[in-house]
Amino acid sequence: MKKYILYSVACLCLSGCSDFLEQDNKSNVPGIEYYETSSGFESLCNAAYSSLRSIYSDAPWLFEGGTDLFASGRRSVEICNLYNQNYSSADVNVETFYKEHYKGISLANEVIYWGNDNPDRAERVAEARGLRAFYYLNLVQQFGGVPLTTQRNMSPISSIERASQEEVYQFIIDELKDLTDEASVLVDKATDGRFNKAAAWHYLAKTYLCRGYQTKDSKDFTDALNAAKVAGAGQPLTTPFSVLFSNQGEGNDEVLFYVGYSAETVEDVQKDGNRQQADYCPYLKGAEAGHKYTTSTLTPTLWMHEVFNTDTDNPAQDERYEGTFMTELRQSYWDYYDEDKKNTSEVLYYYCPSWKIDEIDEWRAALPSHANAVVVEMLPLGNSINNEQTSYQSKMATDLCGVAPFRKFDDIDNGKRYFETTSSMRDIYLARLAETNLIAAEACIQLNKPEEAVTYVNIVRNRAKATPATADEMSIDYILNERARELAGEYLRWPDLVRTGKLAEYVEAHNPDIPAGRITSKFYLRPIPLSAIELNPALAGHQNEGW
Repeated sequence: MKKYILYSVACLCLSGCSDFLEQDNKSNVPGIEYYETSSGFESLCNAAYSSLRSIYSDAPWLFEGGTDLFASGRRSVEICNLYNQNYSSADVNVETFYKEHYKGISLANEVIYWGNDNPDRAERVAEARGLRAFYYLNLVQQFGGVPLTTQRNMSPISSIERASQEEVYQFIIDELKDLTDEASVLVDKATDGRFNKAAAWHYLAKTYLCRGYQTKDSKDFTDALNAAKVAGAGQPLTTPFSVLFSNQGEGNDEVLFYVGYSAETVEDVQKDGNRQQADYCPYLKGAEAGHKYTTSTLTPTLWMHEVFNTDTDNPAQDERYEGTFMTELRQSYWDYYDEDKKNTSEVLYYYCPSWKIDEIDEWRAALPSHANAVVVEMLPLGNSINNEQTSYQSKMATDLCGVAPFRKFDDIDNGKRYFETTSSMRDIYLARLAETNLIAAEACIQLNKPEEAVTYVNIVRNRAKATPATADEMSIDYILNERARELAGEYLRWPDLVRTGKLAEYVEAHNPDIPAGRITSKFYLRPIPLSAIELNPALAGHQNEGW
């Protein structure tokens, strides 16, 4: 019989962690001789964090693909994002997501095993428990119930039952409640990327929120609101959006948890970073053009622009639009970030959103460098880079530099220097206070407290200098729109749409890859990977409905 091995001791020999809290087992022989030493145990703890890189440094297919905000560009998105008959339980992206999370869980279990009963290791054990809860929160949002493994495995496991969705949520809540208790040894906040108490409160709030949609119990939403408040909801956001999402924004107190990257600590500065700056843009030609590397997949949809034109009477006032999109493409992409060249380098294309169409003459007259730019209209049917009337979808799929580049995650140091997909050394933000406020607002809406919900929404909008929302506007749709404006590309959109029951409605309306009627109820959960079922007999007959 095949054995179902949940990546236990063998995982500790992973290489290439590249010093994001790096494991450094030079003997490459895990076990008591190594992990009972201080340096060995610390290396093991760091290895548990390195799983975050495995999960988040590659293409975010299961987080952002197949949503309303991103669709195929010059390259097609993966099958799992098309919801068609070719998408099955054998999908490699689903399998990889599942496998990498269980690797992280196994490593966390190792840390807990080797650190328990040692007071000097209590803080690292608490961090590992927080990481494990975080990994399970990702899994339960994608797959529903999954096997719960909470102990170090000394030998291969032949079979393990699938826990129910409720059991997984309860496990996460129990862990995070304990980690947020006054007696918890977690630090309140961390500046080195480690799991901390503020992050635990944030994810406790999110877990209650997610579970509330399943239980329909108002207490879950009340608990979500209360946890979000402790995490920091209600605090003003003082760092401008464009600064927060810049090289200077790293280490900001608003960021509660992140995946850290540094050019000084990786083996290959061209290839050991992440893809975040490359994944959400149209094709921008090659390195010879002086632009950044883009994959031309997960290209912003027209709705990604127009969502800034909803829920407001002055879309131009929202600073997040210019902080998200590069509306002026110059001879070199990176000239935008050079203050001298920004005003003098000729603009090739001006990507004009719908609410600026009437101001084009004024824009041309503002600077000599604007005079000869081709105006590319971000409209259902509008002017293209070739001065022809084409659809937005055609601009996405066929034109070089066809639609506004997504600049939110640009790394103007390493990403500018190296024309590689994974050259970005920008930290990946996983939890930040803007989302904490929006979690609180969403909980308030579920509790029928629009007057309280709008206070949290306006904390986020005030930072963007956007038109303040009103209590009458508060709805789940408003929250989803606000989350799109604030959190686009931050590995949250697919779970957001599934949690709120809006996946089919939003995706079929706004994603040109997906025709009406394609998304049925089965697509609200991912299939349990076929490889996991083959290795674990206990999963046989317990596949998600419809798969």
